[in-house]
Amino acid sequence: MIPIEYDKMGRMKYHPEFHSKHGQPWSQEDLQYLIDWYYIIGPEEMSLALDRRATTISSKATYLTKIGVMKKPSTRYHHKRMWKR
Repeated sequence: MIPIEYDKMGRMKYHPEFHSKHGQPWSQEDLQYLIDWYYIIGPEEMSLALDRRATTISSKATYLTKIGVMKKPSTRYHHKRMWKR
């Protein structure tokens, strides 16, 4: 079993058991799930739901917001930031 490693921000680094879709193209279902739930559950939980790294999730959300596909809500429900202590 491969040990789980974290970066200095407390995000999980690539792990083949948790990030099985690493390097694969995004499906329409995954994109729609990201658009609907990103600002509610945050990138850490979203990464486990979509089998991708949290940094990849955040980058995709930023890109979709920039091109106008995804809108930022006026109030955030939950956006947990993990810091390694």
